[in-house]
Amino acid sequence: MPADAQWVVHIDYESLSDSKVLQKIRDEKPMLRKMVQGWMNKRYGIDPPEDLKSLTMFSRDYRQYTGTVVIQASYETDKIESRLRKATNHRTTQWQDHTLHTVTLSKQKPSEQGPSGDEEMTVVMVDSDTILLASSVDNAKQALKLLSGDSPSLDGKDSPLLTDAIKNAWMYGAAINLGELKKHPVSMPILAQHQQINWSFGEQSDGMLYEQADFVAQSEEVAKQTKAILDGIVAYERLWSEGSEPMATLMENVEITHEGKTTGFRWQGSSDQVVAAMDDLFARMETWKPILMKNHQPHQNQKQRSE
Repeated sequence: MPADAQWVVHIDYESLSDSKVLQKIRDEKPMLRKMVQGWMNKRYGIDPPEDLKSLTMFSRDYRQYTGTVVIQASYETDKIESRLRKATNHRTTQWQDHTLHTVTLSKQKPSEQGPSGDEEMTVVMVDSDTILLASSVDNAKQALKLLSGDSPSLDGKDSPLLTDAIKNAWMYGAAINLGELKKHPVSMPILAQHQQINWSFGEQSDGMLYEQADFVAQSEEVAKQTKAILDGIVAYERLWSEGSEPMATLMENVEITHEGKTTGFRWQGSSDQVVAAMDDLFARMETWKPILMKNHQPHQNQKQRSE
């Protein structure tokens, strides 16, 4: 990641895909897996979970269309190039032994992003198992310099974006300078009143699963309000877990922390506990289907009557 990164999201898909938790999602919600696989395969020619190893996203600011994605995966160069060449407004740029493929994802109004304002993506097949996705040719060049060690990175640096939690995390996210979100076109007033966030989910060295997050507010008063929000969410989840021993057990393990401007939560549980809780969760979700279908039926009948 660049030394001036403002946010990062990392998914260690290779480790996550071997977990009981993801296997449960595959078994119980195959359509969700197929949707993700179909989207990745159609857009990038990659078929998770067999091929995808990791996904890292970051940006130097919070503006739209400025992020970078580094994908580690086994892939077929010819397949991806073929799809890119069929994409809208495809063009290539040669730079330092790399071919940069740029395509238009969607048409936008002119803005600070560029003369056309179009949402674009530049794709670079860096090596046999690394694909780079950037929001522009310039961003792609900066990322290539980063990957080759020719520009400053966070490697070895003491950065609030990198905590010890990243060592065992399957999924990790962090952001700093959140006050800049006030300039973002999408209103995020709660996040914008914080300085930074760190979140992770993964497996500890003792084999226990965990999730933890810390929110550093811009003031102690905001931190108190954040704690009230987290307390309310936990109270709701504890009430909702009534009748499910696995879910109730996990909720009893949730701990809310608060000190000065920092508020956080964390929990841990065994894979078996989490999978058992997911069993009950999916079972409850199944009971909603008849109600949803029943509520939808009158609209269909009304349509038939009108016809």
